[in-house]
Amino acid sequence: MFYPLNVSSKFAICGLPIRLDTYKDCSFNCEYCFANHRVIGAKVEDTVNIKWLRNKFEKIYDHKDINKKDFLENLLAERITLHGGGQSDCFQPREKQLQYTKKIVEICNDYDQHILFSTKSANIYEVPLTPELHSFQLSVSNMVGYLEDNVPHIQERIRFFDQLKNQGYKVGIRIQPFIPEITELEAIIDCFSDADHFTIESLKLVPQNVKHNHRLLEAIGLCSEDFKQMGLLNLYPEVRLWYYEPLIEYFEDHGISYSIADNDLHYLSNNNCCCGDKLIHRQTQFHNTRLLRQDRNYSLETVLDNLGELRHCNCRGLFTSNRTNNCTTVEEFYRERYPKKRSPFSPQFQYYEDMGQMRLDNY
Repeated sequence: MFYPLNVSSKFAICGLPIRLDTYKDCSFNCEYCFANHRVIGAKVEDTVNIKWLRNKFEKIYDHKDINKKDFLENLLAERITLHGGGQSDCFQPREKQLQYTKKIVEICNDYDQHILFSTKSANIYEVPLTPELHSFQLSVSNMVGYLEDNVPHIQERIRFFDQLKNQGYKVGIRIQPFIPEITELEAIIDCFSDADHFTIESLKLVPQNVKHNHRLLEAIGLCSEDFKQMGLLNLYPEVRLWYYEPLIEYFEDHGISYSIADNDLHYLSNNNCCCGDKLIHRQTQFHNTRLLRQDRNYSLETVLDNLGELRHCNCRGLFTSNRTNNCTTVEEFYRERYPKKRSPFSPQFQYYEDMGQMRLDNY
C-alpha cells in the first residue's frame, strides 16, 4: 500500500512539488517513458492508502494541526495545487474498475483542494471534476501514436480536449517527450491552437536501463552520443534549442503562453511555472523557473527568503540515498547543493550559450 501524496524531490525546480499518484504503475506503458522503465527503488503494492489521505486532510484543515517540520503538511497548509499524474496516469483504463482516482478526488473536493492533472487519457470515467477545482495538461508526443500503443488514438484525445474546453476547463498541452524527427511540433500546436498553455520537454533516458535505452535509441534513430548525462540522460541542449527556437519565436510573436520544462532551459518561458500559470491555483515561490524570471543570477539568500519557515522542514526521504549529502532540512540541502554547477536549481545549471554550431553541423 502506498501514500497518494508525496513531495517530489524536484521541489527546487517545480512550482507544484506535491505529487498526487492514485496508481503506482501506468497501464499506458509508453515505450519512451522513463518512469515506467526506472529501476531505482523497490516495487510497492499497487493499492493506494485512501484512509491516510482523509486523516491527513482532517489533521491539517479541520484540526489545524500542522507539524512545522513536515514539508508536505506545510505545503498543503499553503494550499499549493496538487500535480496529479506525475508518476502514473490518474485516468488510465483500470480507473473504470478500481476508481482510486474517484475516491481520492472526492476527498480533495470536500476540502476544496485544487488539482492539475497530467494525462494521456481521453476519458475521466466517473471522477467528480469541476472547472473551479481542476485543470488539465494533456501530454502529446506525436500524432500517430508511435511508441505508445496503449494510448487512445489522437482523434479521441482531440475530442477529449474539445470537450474539456467546452465545459470550461483550463487545458494545456504538454509536448512530452519531444523526440527529434518524430514529434511533429508545428502539427501539435496547430491541432490544439486554443490550448491555454504549451509546455515542451525533451526525451530523457535512465542511465541504468541499458537494454531499454538501446532498444529505444534504435527505434527513434538516435545514438548515445546525442545525449548528455544530467542525472538522467538528456539530448544536448544545443540540439534541443535548434528545434525549439522557431517555435519560441512563434509563441512570442503571437502572445501564446509557453514554457520549456527541460531543467537546463527553464529560463526560456513567459510563465512562472513550466506547467503554465493559467492552469495553477497556487504554486510555490521558491522554485527556479519563477526565480529565473526575476533574475537569471538569483542568489541563495533570495531562495531562502522565499522559502520562509519552510526552510526548516525535513527533506530526508525525498531523495535516493546518494543525493541527501547528509542534509536534514531544506535549508541545509540548498546550502549544500546551490553552489554546484551540476545542481539543476543553481543558476549555473542553465544553458545560456548560443547554439553549439560544431555539434549541430555533425548532427
